Amino acid sequence: MTAPAASAAPSAPAGPAFLNDVQVLAERDFKRSFSKVALFGTVVQPLVFFGIFYATFSGMLADKGIDYGPSVTPTLVVQALMFIAIASAMALATDRGSGLFNRLRTMPISSSALGAARLLTVAVEAVISTVVIALVAHLAGFRFHEGPLAAIGFLLVAVLFTMALAAVTATLGLTVRSQEALAACLYLPYLPLLVVSTGFVPANLFPGWLQPVVNVSPVSAVVEALRALSDSSTGTGRVWPALVWCAGLILLCGWTTARAFRKVTK
Repeated sequence: MTAPAASAAPSAPAGPAFLNDVQVLAERDFKRSFSKVALFGTVVQPLVFFGIFYATFSGMLADKGIDYGPSVTPTLVVQALMFIAIASAMALATDRGSGLFNRLRTMPISSSALGAARLLTVAVEAVISTVVIALVAHLAGFRFHEGPLAAIGFLLVAVLFTMALAAVTATLGLTVRSQEALAACLYLPYLPLLVVSTGFVPANLFPGWLQPVVNVSPVSAVVEALRALSDSSTGTGRVWPALVWCAGLILLCGWTTARAFRKVTK
């Protein structure tokens, strides 16, 4: 998502023209991302998974003295954010194949405006999806016990993680030529990353050889951060690993996406 900032065309300085470019491009992305079909992935799909996981895990966790709402809701938020990043990469690949980038290079549009518009779109999608899941999870006992500031922090971590994931998937969206191959590259890692984390099972219940992987997983870091910001029984010190992961992914994959973007706009 940060790729357009490093395209071959020179970037215009921030100002009214830049903001207008962002507005125009964001409106285009919004129309696509918030169409009836696209909203299924942002709103309906997370609720479907919430119902499935609630039916599967609520009784099981209750028998172990674990409240479903605080435990699993952050995992479902992370899952929804992963789908948003995947859909963003697919849309980016569609734009690449349509020749949009090359057409924009011939127009008086700031190259960085495209990246800003895409980031704005995924951020709004992340906010909507997170709020919807949190509201529905409220019925299952999910609460922000740490107060309004922690709730805002919860939302900000979710948005930052979505941007980090979007930076990762954008590199693939600009590099992998085949739509089928891209879909495989995006969806195949999703389930292992979610399962091999503390999203559903504590790290100490994994086999000993797998526990180090679970503990250092970015998904585990973000899930634990969201739990810390919503559950008073955990310390907020768990937020920092998530922030480090997000910052690292944005810096690294922002660079790789920029390189990929330069290649497709030559």
